Amino acid sequence: MNYIKKISILFLLSVMLYSCEKEIKLNIGEYASKLVVNGEFNSNSTIKVEISRSIPILNVTDSTGYLLMDASAKLYENNAFIGNLTYINGFYTINYKPIQGKSYKVDIVRSGFNPAVAEVNVPATIISNSKFVDSVGIDNLGFPFGQLTIKFNDDAATNNYYELSVRYYDDGIKQWFPLDIKSNDIVFLNNTKLDNGAYVFSDVSFNGQQKTILTSIEGNTASGTPKFEISIKTFSEDYYNYLKQLRDYNNSSFFVADPIILISNVKNGLGMVGGVYNVKDTLL
Repeated sequence: MNYIKKISILFLLSVMLYSCEKEIKLNIGEYASKLVVNGEFNSNSTIKVEISRSIPILNVTDSTGYLLMDASAKLYENNAFIGNLTYINGFYTINYKPIQGKSYKVDIVRSGFNPAVAEVNVPATIISNSKFVDSVGIDNLGFPFGQLTIKFNDDAATNNYYELSVRYYDDGIKQWFPLDIKSNDIVFLNNTKLDNGAYVFSDVSFNGQQKTILTSIEGNTASGTPKFEISIKTFSEDYYNYLKQLRDYNNSSFFVADPIILISNVKNGLGMVGGVYNVKDTLL
């Protein structure tokens, strides 16, 4: 009898819950697509940006695509006209490298969209020094290991944000690979890598000081002569937060990740254009 009562109660509850369902109609209105501009003004590279359009979340399979190949993009340096960017293989490019300490603006116009403007400042120069010592000790398995030392000076007058990447060259297969930095330095604690193998961090723990990063290098890390490329970038807080957002979202589970609104510095549009000073050093 008790079993029958339980079944009856569950049935009544299910009926009540079903009867409480109510269809809600949302009046969102017509979606207005915007220009989307993404790129990085890197002092070490010629300028290029990707120009696309935003798409409603329910239309992600829009067959017309999202990249725009017929926009007008004009580049200005400290408000002086530099030239027009040309569409080549998915990017709008110009054979011009941004200069540290200067400001840049890209005006984008395309039929059917409100004009958009991306403005960035390229930070000042980084003073850095790196060295590699081939053999500094023996590991637990009896193999020699080396040590890579990276130093750079932080400006005490501003809050600074960095991206550090180290790559090693395998002479056997002629390829570069990102190095997994092994360090107990606070900037690497609970700091997962970006998709490109780099680490981002702020100067909160070393403001105004010379930062020294040490990492051990296993003897079999690269075949042939050890060769390393050290890249240090510095950029604005909004670009730093944007990179962190992308990293955290990419590292979250696809099925549990909540939608996020990415930081944007594009006026009348969407996207992020970062101003970056980049110093690179290759050690042989």
